[in-house]
Amino acid sequence: MKKSSSAPLPEQERRLPAWLPAALILLVCGVLFLILFFNAREGKIYNPVRLQSDFVTVEKAQVLNISYDTVEPDPDSADGVEKGNQTALIRLTTGAFAGETHELSYMIGYFVGPKLAAGDRITVLQNRDEESGRLLELNYFAYDRSPAVLLVLGLFVLTVLLVGGKTGLKSLLGLAATVVALIWIFCPMWMKGADPLWLALGLCALVTVMSFVILGGTSRKILCAIVATMAGVGLAAGFGALAQRLCRVNSFSLYDVSGEIAELVNLQTRNYPVRIHGILTAGILIAALGAVMDVAMSLSSAIAELKRVNPNLGRKALWRSGMNVGRDMVGTMTNTLVLAFVGTSLVTVIRIWAQGPTWRMLLSSEFFSVELISALSSSVGVVLTVPLAAAVCAAFFGGKRES
Repeated sequence: MKKSSSAPLPEQERRLPAWLPAALILLVCGVLFLILFFNAREGKIYNPVRLQSDFVTVEKAQVLNISYDTVEPDPDSADGVEKGNQTALIRLTTGAFAGETHELSYMIGYFVGPKLAAGDRITVLQNRDEESGRLLELNYFAYDRSPAVLLVLGLFVLTVLLVGGKTGLKSLLGLAATVVALIWIFCPMWMKGADPLWLALGLCALVTVMSFVILGGTSRKILCAIVATMAGVGLAAGFGALAQRLCRVNSFSLYDVSGEIAELVNLQTRNYPVRIHGILTAGILIAALGAVMDVAMSLSSAIAELKRVNPNLGRKALWRSGMNVGRDMVGTMTNTLVLAFVGTSLVTVIRIWAQGPTWRMLLSSEFFSVELISALSSSVGVVLTVPLAAAVCAAFFGGKRES
């Protein structure tokens, strides 16, 4: 019978657990993420479209019955849109006056709807007196869509989890981090005077690292994808800045595309240190991030798998294979990005086409230049990510000569 040996473990058996580097990176990123989040919430933040305050709140209510109804289809509408007025008896279900019943009159039309019936749940704008706290006014706000929205979100999450399993769960965690970074960090920090371009670039880098490490740990494949992603979005932003200079447009030109930019410009007259310059380029960077991450990760995975199957492949072979795969991706990705930008501005595109502009008018308009720059800059970022990802992966994985 052999005696147990007390010799020290071999070097390979004393290595750190494989999950530890990823956990440390996520811990550092998480701490940085929380610091940015709480820093963004500190101090005074002005929201130009804030509806709710201590005495003006949006509350829920239920329609008990309709006492007056003149709503009927508009004969001039090709879509049969209903127009008219309704008066409803409602019961408040939330807020300081929950349980009270009130009569509410409102108008139904092209931009206010749908027509209400007994049992419907709505939201109302409730105005209280600041001194006495008594109810001053109730106004119809909107149909209560919160249950439907939560249902749609639940179906989305369920679909991702059923199809993607653990990988789907990881992708949802990355998506949650992205949403928090863009809405609850980017917006308030911009309101407090941060440069939008550098802020967007930093948050994109943080989100990229967190998303990729959550998805695949700390392998060479993940490192290649991170490097290629940041280089790709950086080039997209650089191309966008160059195109803006050539076309002589800037972030203020967004007024032609979205009139809301005027409200943001008004903040500067109210002594808020907001920076308008850089908003357009920051939007290009954020819009390109998702597609660039997709291309970088797909190419890194493909090249890593090629190297695993054939360890004798060298840098040239991996480069050629990566470019062959990447060219096929470019053929569909550029079309996808352009269609996405056109789809989001479809109403504006139809309106401009209906006005019958000449090609000279169209090519000279700020709207066309801004939309073209936004779409093409993201596409350029995706296209240039292909050789970047192929080169980075070939350098990392092509350690042996070709056989």
